[in-house]
Formats: sequence, C-alpha cells, structure tokens
Amino acid sequence: MRHDKIDIPKSKQKGRVIRKTWLIEPIFDFLTYVVIVGAYPLLSGLFFLDQLKKGDYIIGASVLFGLALILGGLLLYSIINLDRLKRISGTLKDKNREAIKNLTEKLGWNLQIHNQQVSVLSPPWSWFSTNWGRQIVVIYDRQDILINSTSYGLHDLKSPFHWFGNRKLEKIIKDNFEEEINKTTRQQWV
Repeated sequence: MRHDKIDIPKSKQKGRVIRKTWLIEPIFDFLTYVVIVGAYPLLSGLFFLDQLKKGDYIIGASVLFGLALILGGLLLYSIINLDRLKRISGTLKDKNREAIKNLTEKLGWNLQIHNQQVSVLSPPWSWFSTNWGRQIVVIYDRQDILINSTSYGLHDLKSPFHWFGNRKLEKIIKDNFEEEINKTTRQQWV
C-alpha cells in the first residue's frame, strides 16, 4: 500500500515496481520472507531427520518433507515475482488513461491515484471476498501500460500467498483494457 513511494523511472527501466523506502523496511521484509519460505522445509526436515534416527514413519516423513520443499519453492517463486510488471500494448498515453478510468468504473473498483504517470486501482472488498489489501498499479509508458497486482497484509507486507489470485486479476485488467482500447479505436474509425 506504499503506492505514493513508487519510483516511476526506475520501475519502467527495471520492469519491476521499485519503491522508495527507508533502509529498515526492506530488511524487515527480507527477514519475514526468509521465515515464511524457510519455516516449512526446516520444520519438516527436522521431523524427517528425527524419524530417520528412530526408524519410524519414514515414508510419511519423507512425503511431508517433499511437500514442504515444493511449498517452499512455490513461495520463493512467488516472492521473487511479486513486483514484476506486465507490459500491455495500448495506444496513446491519454487514451490509455481514459481506458483505465472507464475500466475502473465498469468493474466497480476504486481509483485511488490517477495522474499522468501512474494509476492505482483497488477492487472493492467485503467480509467474504479475498480482495482485502489488493491493489493494481498501472504505470503509463509511452503507448503501453505496465501493470502489477499485489496483495498487502499487515504492516504493508506483500503477501506471497495470493500470487495466483493476483495473476487472475492482472488477466482481468488485460482483457478489459484491450477490449476498451478496441472499442475506442473502432469508434474513431466510424
């Protein structure tokens, strides 16, 4: 939810959402992610070693350890790709901005920031939805837009557990944006 601290030029250059942060924030984030990714394999590995020494439940412990390694790998992949920007072809910058504004109204989402360089969208949430803390950053780059969907948890920590939901939200944005651009392009020719 630190959308006010986005470094737009660096983000465009690196293809990732780069935020201007204080030194302690990335350290705190890194330590939290190490605990999240490492906890499952570490605990199941200790259980596996204990069962190996005792000669008890080796098959169950090895299956649990394998599943924990897979889960740890998926979480690591999710954390590495949290800030990746997805490029979508558009038309002119002003028409892209207008298309994003129309798309936001069409989907019933909130438009938190909407200026020449960036828009920040957030889907509405209720007690029964999974959209709490979810934001879509749209950066305008010439004719294209760069989008990233991220779910935030407590203390503005990005959640790696919502990776698939965030990609689904990016696909919704992409499909609706392309439809909006095609609609405005057809209206120009008529």
